[in-house]
Amino acid sequence: MPIRSAHTDLDLLLGWRHGDTQMGAELYDRYKTPVTNLFRRNVQSKHDIPDLVQQTFLACVHAKNDPEIAGTVRGYILGIAFHTMTGFFRRARPALALDLTGEQGTALASIEPDPEYLLTLGDEQRLLMKAIRRIPMEYQVIIELNYWEGVPCNQIAEILRIPQGTVRSRLQRGRAALEKTLAALADSPELLAATTMSMSAWQQGIHAWITAQAGQDDPAD
Repeated sequence: MPIRSAHTDLDLLLGWRHGDTQMGAELYDRYKTPVTNLFRRNVQSKHDIPDLVQQTFLACVHAKNDPEIAGTVRGYILGIAFHTMTGFFRRARPALALDLTGEQGTALASIEPDPEYLLTLGDEQRLLMKAIRRIPMEYQVIIELNYWEGVPCNQIAEILRIPQGTVRSRLQRGRAALEKTLAALADSPELLAATTMSMSAWQQGIHAWITAQAGQDDPAD
């Protein structure tokens, strides 16, 4: 595992933008796991994932806006990853017309993740993934950023260019939609109970699971 330097994330990003490739490599090492996992959860072919990860980090270094506007560099990078992903879906399936800023009601149920990846998951994780992909994308993106990746609502508002109040209301409606969908999809009351933990425990559990998956199957292999 690479040794983490004393540089802040912002130091690394700005250094990379000024031509320091070593700082860019360290920033990549810090955030390649959450970015890769985002694509693994949502993109069907694992062969597309390395290119999407590369596009995300290149967009970070080539972007002209100041990342301080959006808060943490972590959230800034994940926001670029989401926009990279939605652009990929638009090109692959124009009929989806994904728009994260408006309530279009589009869900990703028809775009399954890599089948080999799904086989690595437990019953609760498969149910959760299945359910979250059946709620509108404008809810899914906020739930993934906030509950799964810990990005605060004010930064999500910056990422999606929508008011903070809209983010909070969508977060509440998204959670309600997710719980309803889980209840409809669960094969048994036991599976539903195991999946719908208290929100804090659920968040911690899914965070631990996502982290654990990072080293098990490198999509670039």
